[in-house]
Amino acid sequence: GDGKTMYFTRDNYNDDKLEGDKIRVTHLKIYKATLNNGNWDDVIELPFNSNEYSCGHPALSADEKTLYFVSDMSGGLGATDIYKVAIQDDGSYGEVKNLGAPINTEAREMFPSIDSENTMYFASDGHLGLGALDVFEAKYMDNNYTNPVNLGSPINGPRDDFSFVISEDKSYGYFSSNRKEG
Repeated sequence: GDGKTMYFTRDNYNDDKLEGDKIRVTHLKIYKATLNNGNWDDVIELPFNSNEYSCGHPALSADEKTLYFVSDMSGGLGATDIYKVAIQDDGSYGEVKNLGAPINTEAREMFPSIDSENTMYFASDGHLGLGALDVFEAKYMDNNYTNPVNLGSPINGPRDDFSFVISEDKSYGYFSSNRKEG
């Protein structure tokens, strides 16, 4: 895109006042900001956020018409699932949809990123992996995602491996890990 729109996550802690749920749990929310004259402003909270659950880890599709994110909202398959929502031409948002199986499991799916061909990379500890969170790849074909494939070693190992992003020409990428060599 033009680099003037940013989606980001922050908690719902505002002005020294915790706006958590009934048991004072702080939840994550997704916001959109616009770049105006070198400043990120016009910060808008997205309409599907809630004080009852978290939404985070926003990722845009290649055409910037779909926003993917992670949530623990009720009705999901597991601890955290990946969802998508259409971004309408007028800037409003469509209906939030759980990606369902085969992407989501009864465990944690987190940290989605989408490459230029709409291949999704995400972390999961619910798919068969090398231990803890592993990075998986799912290709987008016929309006659905294929069965996730574990990226294997050296990206994945016995510890948490997550937040994988890849360059447009797929010549390099980055990921996070809590492996001992870190």
